[in-house]
Amino acid sequence: MSDVLSDQDQEKQSVPAAGPISIIPVDPDEVLENELKKRAKALGIPLLSTLPKVIDREVLKLIPEEAAQKYRMASYEKEETTLRVAMADPEGFEALNILRFVSEKEQMDIDIVLASERVINDLLRRYTGTDRALEEAILSLKNEDLTLKDAFIGEENQDESKKNKESLQDAPIARLVESVVKHAIEARASDIHIEPAEENYRVRFRVDGLLHSSLVFPLPIGKAVVARIKILSNLKIDEKRKPQDGRFRMDYEGAFVDFRVSTLPVVDGEKVVMRVLEKKENTVDFQEMGLWGWTGELLRRKIMEPFGITLMTGPTGSGKSTTLYSFLQILNQDERNIITLEDPVEYSIGGINQSQVKPEIGYTFANGLRSILRQDPNVIMVGEIRDGETAELAIHSALTGHLVLSTLHTNSALGAIPRFIDMGVEPFLIASAVQVVAAQRLVRRICLDCREEMSVSPALKSKITKTIGNISLEELEKYGYDPKGGVHLYRGTGCESCGNSGYRGRIAIYEAFEVNDVVKQIITDDHANEAKLTEEAHRQKMISLRQDGTLKALRGLTTLTEVDLVTNGDIMVDEE
Repeated sequence: MSDVLSDQDQEKQSVPAAGPISIIPVDPDEVLENELKKRAKALGIPLLSTLPKVIDREVLKLIPEEAAQKYRMASYEKEETTLRVAMADPEGFEALNILRFVSEKEQMDIDIVLASERVINDLLRRYTGTDRALEEAILSLKNEDLTLKDAFIGEENQDESKKNKESLQDAPIARLVESVVKHAIEARASDIHIEPAEENYRVRFRVDGLLHSSLVFPLPIGKAVVARIKILSNLKIDEKRKPQDGRFRMDYEGAFVDFRVSTLPVVDGEKVVMRVLEKKENTVDFQEMGLWGWTGELLRRKIMEPFGITLMTGPTGSGKSTTLYSFLQILNQDERNIITLEDPVEYSIGGINQSQVKPEIGYTFANGLRSILRQDPNVIMVGEIRDGETAELAIHSALTGHLVLSTLHTNSALGAIPRFIDMGVEPFLIASAVQVVAAQRLVRRICLDCREEMSVSPALKSKITKTIGNISLEELEKYGYDPKGGVHLYRGTGCESCGNSGYRGRIAIYEAFEVNDVVKQIITDDHANEAKLTEEAHRQKMISLRQDGTLKALRGLTTLTEVDLVTNGDIMVDEE
């Protein structure tokens, strides 16, 4: 039989058999994507299908929002001297003229890419300020006649792990909570306060140590917001009579941010405070922390000792725990077993065993410390020494070959020794165990974008010279200060970057006191006589908090006003 078919036979074979006809649905997004690919190819430019996870707001602002909205374009990425711009219509004459102007102004080359309306809309939403987003969220809540049930639509269908990992996206209350949280991160807030105030709830952010009012919304909406945060934090929604503690995590621009949540029953409802715990880099820079000169050298040397106690002192919120975390990162090596006792655990550090005390079940600092000693530790961090029992256990731990890091609430480094004695600890034990005591405070940094030099009166120059007069030239060199250059002070005039406050960020000021043989003798023989301890501190050439702060003000990092606020100083700034 011939393998060759006639034209008639081939035509018959190509006709499909009779039967039901199946229609394959057309995906409109796929059709649009294909059309965009063809257009991009014809224009000879790339097609942008998805945006980068993180877009620098400063890059976005290189094209004004009004122009971006009008001509459907936005800058999204900068690489050295090249700016990438996504456009819905890369052939628009007026839009191209604006890009030429931006290129000349910024001295940058422009790379144009084609983008869909969906991508352009996503970019344009990044322009919308958080304040406006909050207003829109509240308006939508009012328009939707919200009830608590509405606020949590879909929650019962989500498992616990998914509920904790996803950021509240669907219901109006969810959008409001997400807006508040993102607003706080963008404002560099360390804490978020949500509290009832008569007929309203108000939101306040703590930025650089100071609370600022951010938003006010109606009482019913505030209660729903509190309930939403409690759900995120795995707290009991119906328990409003007792304080509760929890935490949750959200993804912000490709990085996880943890929030430690505390609720407290108050007269008009419940107050919520959320501590913002952004992940820190694993590198520790003493210079960036503010540990300079002899103080930094002393602390670095002492934390490398095999045993003994290193104490950080200062009031609540002075950054003591953060400094200890930095020390732990230096010590975090495979050959060391590091265990911490904290209340609560603030930052999670890989490779370190962190335990949170729970006094309500009898797991206190003292009981936890007893258990830790059976875990073969090399380094122990005790979040805070609050009583004589914990103090004695910490000292015995140091005397049995462990390095102990801890904090204490005193006003100065020298005050730690009398405080231990007040707790009932024997002086000879203190002298044997404590290696170094440091005190610290946090001061606000001058905003670099609006910093300017200020005039200094002769009286103020005299006070400054007197304050740093006993510091050696060698030590002044370590601070980068040359007395021959004269006295120069700076201030921030206020700008958009710092919210017109003149300050942006904080830096620590320190003092450190070494417990050497002379100090040990003063502790044991003279019952830690404060006058003699002060005399020995002067002999050690200890840089005091006030001196450290003054030198940082002379370097243009902070102001003398800030130093005065945290050290009870008397250097009043005379501005001319």
